[in-house]
Amino acid sequence: MDFQVDLDPEHSVIRLTMTAEIVTLELAEDCYVRLSQLSSSGGPYAAIFDLSATKDTTITTELVRVFARRRPSIPTGRPRVVVGKHPVIYGLARLFQICEENTGKEFEVVHTLEEAYAIVGARPEDFTRRLFPERMAA
Repeated sequence: MDFQVDLDPEHSVIRLTMTAEIVTLELAEDCYVRLSQLSSSGGPYAAIFDLSATKDTTITTELVRVFARRRPSIPTGRPRVVVGKHPVIYGLARLFQICEENTGKEFEVVHTLEEAYAIVGARPEDFTRRLFPERMAA
């Protein structure tokens, strides 16, 4: 698997951790579908999209704009934070933020995972439930 999803049940935060160095359209779609399924019950959830290990993508800027206009994989209402360590990923996340019509102040793009934890009010050790690929302790 090229990603995993963990839950902080105390603070209701979902964390997607991308392990792939290059994100393809197929992988992005798989994440979108999986996160949509996982966040459809419970919640509302805050979210961290940890793309710090990702260095590049095959997704075009036009496709990023299209993605920004569709229904969010994790519903709005609580903070959603993208961690983009590498310049191309950070830049595309900012483009998404600019194009998404419903981001408001709930959507942030940051350089480090520590910044993301501070925004959602969680710590790494709080993510005790693995939701994907297996339902086990993280």
